[in-house]
Amino acid sequence: MMRSVLGIIIAFDSDNDLREITEHRTVGAVQWGGRYRIIDFMLSNMVNSGIYRVGMLMKDKYQSLIDHIGTAKDWDLSRKNSGITLLPPYSYSKKSSPLITGEYRGKIDALAGAVTFLQKNKADYVVIADGDIVANIPLDEVVEHHVKTGADLTMVCTKKRKDSPFTTYVELNRKKEAVDIRVGDSNEGKCKHTALGVYVMSRQYLIHMLSDCVTHNCIHFEREFLSRVLIDGTVNAYLFNEYACKVEDTYDYFHSNMDMLDKDVRDEVFKSSRPILTRIKDEAPTYYGDQAVVEDSLVADGCVIEGTVQNSILFRDVKVEKGAELRDCIIMEGGRILSEASLRHVITDRDVIIREGRTMMGHENYPITIGKYATV
Repeated sequence: MMRSVLGIIIAFDSDNDLREITEHRTVGAVQWGGRYRIIDFMLSNMVNSGIYRVGMLMKDKYQSLIDHIGTAKDWDLSRKNSGITLLPPYSYSKKSSPLITGEYRGKIDALAGAVTFLQKNKADYVVIADGDIVANIPLDEVVEHHVKTGADLTMVCTKKRKDSPFTTYVELNRKKEAVDIRVGDSNEGKCKHTALGVYVMSRQYLIHMLSDCVTHNCIHFEREFLSRVLIDGTVNAYLFNEYACKVEDTYDYFHSNMDMLDKDVRDEVFKSSRPILTRIKDEAPTYYGDQAVVEDSLVADGCVIEGTVQNSILFRDVKVEKGAELRDCIIMEGGRILSEASLRHVITDRDVIIREGRTMMGHENYPITIGKYATV
């Protein structure tokens, strides 16, 4: 069955608040967990489920994403007759699709711009997924569930974690059918579940609904596309009860990384039967100095640690000098923490230098973020 499934990853930003972290890249291209990018999860979910025809919709700030994906061989998507297809912004031009009526405005326009791609692929079903999801989802089981229930659309839902203006909340009946869908409104507690941003429907139904939405000037996928399906058809939910996080702001990014310090959570996300694949970069092993103290942390290859690192995540090629202290921090690739610097609840982007003796302290609910190439 999975050979007749097409995957589409929406790899551009819609609503989020990651501040400096996404100034030069999309959420999917953000480094995560010491060695991954967030987009790795959805790419791996599709490959692990037997989906080898994948289209990736992009809009802007996509250079980092393209550099990371390369030929897609690390995900086994460098293939003759299938593989990954990058759909950059030029596909939104008026002449590219009969459904495009003007300038790009939202997900519906992006999908409508790719309608030729949808028509050329003869798949029976389409899995549409956002590129900002941290989870190990068995998409093959989701597709089987969709076919079995006979619903017009199936959405992957998880238990409500927090109130957010960016989150799509879902109210379900006893049959696990959606009876209400709200964006940024928890409906006074009635909506007990949130949509993860993964949807399954038949390819022909998707094309039909895109045409209907475009002719009615609908641009917002969650507010308008899903609402129209809910009114005219049936929306079923696949409840995913394992670890999942949709990275919508710095709080989500910080806590989803820190959750990986818990072995039980790591075991839920990183399964040997469904591995999370990423671009391979060979580095020398990490060097630990005589006075180095490292506790409860994830440390990538190629680092040099001579100071104190506690409850933190370090990416490749990070250097922590003598006397420097890191607690509850995320230091991305190439970071330099010089002697006697002290950081707590801080996220630094790539190639950030923290000078000698600097002290910075954020909070777990609002960590400090430092942009790319900054020297503090």
